[in-house]
Amino acid sequence: MKSIQALLNLNPKNARLADEFIEGGRRDGENDNPYLSARRSWNDHMESMAASRNMWQILAILSLMITLAAVGGIIHIGSQSKFIPYVVQIDHLGEAIAVARADMAAPADPRVIHASVASFINDLRMVTPDIALQRRAIFRAYAMLSSEDAATAKTNVWLNGTDTSSPFKRAANETVNIEIISVIPQSPETWQVIWQESVYDRQGHPKEPSFMMRALLTIYSIDSTANTTEDQIRNNPLGIYVRDYSWAKQI
Repeated sequence: MKSIQALLNLNPKNARLADEFIEGGRRDGENDNPYLSARRSWNDHMESMAASRNMWQILAILSLMITLAAVGGIIHIGSQSKFIPYVVQIDHLGEAIAVARADMAAPADPRVIHASVASFINDLRMVTPDIALQRRAIFRAYAMLSSEDAATAKTNVWLNGTDTSSPFKRAANETVNIEIISVIPQSPETWQVIWQESVYDRQGHPKEPSFMMRALLTIYSIDSTANTTEDQIRNNPLGIYVRDYSWAKQI
């Protein structure tokens, strides 16, 4: 701003720019030598033109920035969907009983969260000789994990760890059956799961007495966005994710 004022500031005390003439046709402060006076007049003229040119350059740049911002805003508005999808539920008589926007997710039902948390524990802890079934269980568990959360790192260690944790390695000698006993919310984000775990050899005989396990899972939900892929919607339609978890045997 100071530079603009400096360019536009014409010193009113400069006597050579005054309109009144003194004797001899000169302005006050001009030299008697006509050549020097002409040079000063030319310099004053060029200074005025430079100041005017700089002012118009600044105005042109400001106008260009405003135009670019306006065009960007129009493009953003134009890229927004003009259609709002709705889901209408009707009864057996054809009467509408519920109407809701399809692009806005409703809060997850606690019963659905209950089932999702129980399924996550079952998919991680089960061991089956059926490789295809075991893979599907692992894929379902990973569908509830985000790469940025601690639960993903823990799951990687558990599934790719020692012979006593990796389900594919354990399946060569044993199977594990999971029976969910209870799923209880401890807070709006933390759920407690208690289950009974039974280990059998490949002939179906118990290898050890059944034991109880307890886990605490911290979960959160994410609404679907334009960046949500079809696979994410199909594998985790409610957007329920596990941020962290821990489990241990109950004594």
